[in-house]
Amino acid sequence: MPLSVYIKDQCAAPAIIWIEWDKVTKRDMGMKQLSYDWPWIKSSPRLGFIGLGNMGTALALRLAGQPLSVFDTDSSKGDVFAGMGVNVAGSLAELAINSDIIFTCLPTSAVTETVLFGQDGLSYHLSSNHIIVDMTSGDPTHSRDQARRLADADICFADAPVSGGPRGARDGVIAVMVGSSDPLYNILHPVLSVISRNIFHAGDVGAGHALKAGNNLLNLICRMATFEVVSMLVNAGVAPDKAVDILQKSSGRNYATEITLPDNILSGKMHQGFSMALMQKDAGLALAMAATLQQEMPLGETALNALQKVIDAHGVDADMSLVALSYEDATGARIRP
Repeated sequence: MPLSVYIKDQCAAPAIIWIEWDKVTKRDMGMKQLSYDWPWIKSSPRLGFIGLGNMGTALALRLAGQPLSVFDTDSSKGDVFAGMGVNVAGSLAELAINSDIIFTCLPTSAVTETVLFGQDGLSYHLSSNHIIVDMTSGDPTHSRDQARRLADADICFADAPVSGGPRGARDGVIAVMVGSSDPLYNILHPVLSVISRNIFHAGDVGAGHALKAGNNLLNLICRMATFEVVSMLVNAGVAPDKAVDILQKSSGRNYATEITLPDNILSGKMHQGFSMALMQKDAGLALAMAATLQQEMPLGETALNALQKVIDAHGVDADMSLVALSYEDATGARIRP
C-alpha cells in the first residue's frame, strides 16, 4: 500500500510524495520491534518543525506548502511564515497534536534533550504515530540514547544533520546525512527530498551526527589553511579576488574558496550566519570521537587551537567570517575589499 505523496519536483515545494509500502519491512531500529502502523500512511503526513534559527528557518521554508506546523521559543520567528498557510504553534503540545513527522533543528544535543525530555517536553505529547527527525548538529552518543528512550514508547527517531549553510538550504541542494534503520530511511527519504535533492543514508542512528561532526572538523581545517595560504598570496602581490578565483579552479579548491571567501569575505558582507561557538562545538565533537577511538588528529587539533585564538579575539558568539580579521591582523594581508 503506497504512502500517497508524489514528488513533482524534488527541489520545489509544494510537493507530494510516493513511497512503496512493500519496501518498508517490519523490523526494529536496532533497539526494539516497531509496527510502522501509522494512521497517516495512506495520506500525506503532517509535518512539524521545531527551531527557527538561521538554518531551521531556511529548512522549514522548503516545507511550506506541505501540511506544516512550526514552533520556536521566540514566537516572533514564526512571522516569516505569515500568509503561507503554515500553522505557527504556540506550544510543543500544539505542534505535536498537529504533526506526524516532527523535525528539530537546535543549537546542541543538550537543547534537543531539553525539548524532548525536559519539563513538559515534546516526548510527553507524542505517541507511536510520531516520527522524530533531529537535524541538529548533534552528538551521536546523545542521539543514540534519545532514540533508545523514544523507542521504548514505539516512537521512531532519526538523526539528519545538514551541511551547506542557509544558502544551500534555500536552494534545495544542502546535504542531508541521515542516521536511521533502512525502513525508516525509506519512509523519510521522499519527505526529505522536498528539502533537498542531496539526501544520503549515512548508516544507523547516530551515523548522521558522526558524519556531520567529521565534516565540520574538515571544514575548519580547510578554512584555516585557506586563509593562511590566501594571506601569503596577498603578501606576495596577488590580489585576493584573483587568488581565490584561481584556487577555486585548481586542486586546492574547497568550501572556503567556493562559498566562504567569495560570498562572505570578498563581498565585504562579513556574515555567514554560523557562529564560532557552533564550529567549536562540532569540531570538538569530532575530536572527542577520535579520542574515544584512540586516534590522533594533529591537523584537527591545530585547527581547533587556531579557532580558539580567533574566539579569544572576537568572542565565542562571533560569526565565523571574522576569522578573516584575525588572519589580516596576524599577517598584515588585507583580504577584505
